[in-house]
Amino acid sequence: MYYLSSDEQAVWEEHARQAMDGKLTPRSSLDGIRNALRAHFHFYMGGLLAGLGKRPEAADWFREGALEEDGIFNAIMASYLERHNGRFYMPEKIFADPRDYEHFTTVPAIVGMREKFLRFASSSLPRFADPLTVLDVGCGDGSLLVLLLQRLMKTGRAQNIARAILVDSSASMMEVAEGKLRKAFPELTVDPRHGRIQEHAGELPAGIDIALLSLAYHHMPCDAKAAHLREMSGKVKHLLLMEMDGDNDTPQLGSPELAVSVYQSYGPLIDSIFAHDAPITVTQSCVDNFVMAEVISFLTEPRGRRNDYHMLRGQWERVFRENLDGHHPRGEATVLASDGCEFFACHWGR
Repeated sequence: MYYLSSDEQAVWEEHARQAMDGKLTPRSSLDGIRNALRAHFHFYMGGLLAGLGKRPEAADWFREGALEEDGIFNAIMASYLERHNGRFYMPEKIFADPRDYEHFTTVPAIVGMREKFLRFASSSLPRFADPLTVLDVGCGDGSLLVLLLQRLMKTGRAQNIARAILVDSSASMMEVAEGKLRKAFPELTVDPRHGRIQEHAGELPAGIDIALLSLAYHHMPCDAKAAHLREMSGKVKHLLLMEMDGDNDTPQLGSPELAVSVYQSYGPLIDSIFAHDAPITVTQSCVDNFVMAEVISFLTEPRGRRNDYHMLRGQWERVFRENLDGHHPRGEATVLASDGCEFFACHWGR
């Protein structure tokens, strides 16, 4: 994972000013930019220019950046602008069609990540004698919760599942999740709560054995994460988190450090989705309506309005330690690592 020094950030910002004035082009020598970060800088400039409505110039930076990279992120950005009339398009509602997320879960890298998470969770959690009550925050299509509960039953960690509380802002995803849980566990009481966890944290019942926070809690900035963790703390015995290890929370819109973080976090992820053997229309829809929605939010919306706020695992550890009452770290594992893109899991419990 790359980071910029303060001196490097100043160089990037000066180059950006020169590019805006027409004194620097995508084919310039880019003095002061590390060779390993040239593709990152092209991504930075393309994002800045596209956000200002300078579409041809942005596409030129992205296309030239594609020649500097091992992956395809800059090429995908150039293609995206061409397919959307030169503008960054934000879906009106992310996950309006559950098929985009369901395809994401079939990508081999994500399948492997989930399997590592399940092995970690099933070895880290204790044995539960009483029927479980579980909470899934940002449940998506419910498939990960089904796999987790099946793994806990198979390994003898759980004897029975009594109740599953589902929270998700997508009504269509919630419907799919309900169906999968009822099919897998016909006797299970499913308690769906449509909306964001911010709306439901105060209403959650006490006595939740496990809270699953998988790729969901990054949709709020650090201070909001802290507030809702405090609200849930006394109601949940064990918290399982799976998240991207990325420095995307505090960096501001248009900053070099945000561009570097987004490039190295999402580039390998997009590579893995396109490497998956699937019809191009399915792959394109998954990237455009799911992954690119997050990327474009980072490139066009200021902190406080954007949709995503990934944190480094050390930042997560500090937020958990400062806001969970009586919980202690039980374990941590890297579940996916690829060229600067990492996902990790951790378990905090009483």
